[in-house]
Amino acid sequence: MSGTSQSALGEFGVQSALAPEGAGATAINGLTIGMTIAFGVIFVLLVLFAWAVLAGRLAPRRWWIWAGGIALPLVSVLALVVVSTGILQKITREEPDALVIEVTGKQFWWDVLYDPEGWALRDANEIVIPKGRPVTFRLKSDNVIHSFWVPKLTGKMDMIPGRVNTLPVLATETGRFRGQCAEFCGLSHPKMAFEVVVLEPAEFDAWMQRNSGEARDAARSELLRGRDVFVEAGCPACHTIRGVADGGTLGPDLTRVGGRGSLGAGMWRMNQGTLAGWIADPSAMKPGAEMPSYNHLPGPDLRALSAYLASLK
Repeated sequence: MSGTSQSALGEFGVQSALAPEGAGATAINGLTIGMTIAFGVIFVLLVLFAWAVLAGRLAPRRWWIWAGGIALPLVSVLALVVVSTGILQKITREEPDALVIEVTGKQFWWDVLYDPEGWALRDANEIVIPKGRPVTFRLKSDNVIHSFWVPKLTGKMDMIPGRVNTLPVLATETGRFRGQCAEFCGLSHPKMAFEVVVLEPAEFDAWMQRNSGEARDAARSELLRGRDVFVEAGCPACHTIRGVADGGTLGPDLTRVGGRGSLGAGMWRMNQGTLAGWIADPSAMKPGAEMPSYNHLPGPDLRALSAYLASLK
């Protein structure tokens, strides 16, 4: 891959559930640590008990079978069920005033719709949410089973065709957090990632206001030519750029494509070079991508189109 088409895999930190930045991930991490400590203590006690018996310090008793073989496992499992069920109920409880974001799993990208009954702002592969404000992800799939997971924010939730699952999230820190499809969904499953950007509430409100309108106007001749190529090449059949071409929903909304942190669902750094490479041959960058190749475009048109898309922020 050329120098301009560099991977974005390391751009957004480590995907680790052990470094929580959300209420759900914090609760899950606490449960994990508690379980590890509790069962570590039990294991050590059992080892010491076995050593004492083998060393002749304790005489075998029949009641040990009932205590160690039945009572202890039963109490341990019941305690785990009670605690984990309580945490599951806590982290999946929806707040009535939560911001609703509908996410649909595609092959192999993410369609994002903010506030479907209100703003109905469409985007793709990058999700922006406010810190400290409850959010409910409404998760869907129109093809195969996917699984939505942002390890630092909360647990994962499957996206099943014909069914809508919900996943509440409460981010406690600002930043960029990488997510991943956690259910095998086809050839490019490992390349189906996304980013969640957490902003301060005032910044989020400004972001929503700024991105709810039409796309930025083309400001120079190359960008004007790129906009014309977008329309002439038939791109609006699949893609929308608000104010330029509306109605295309088969592919990602491109109204602010140049403002995203990555290209190809979290796989490549967003810049003109990667955009040009993607337009020319999507399947070379993501096997199984449904977008056709546009390597028949003349060089000047390809450069103009990629420059125009990179300017949409």
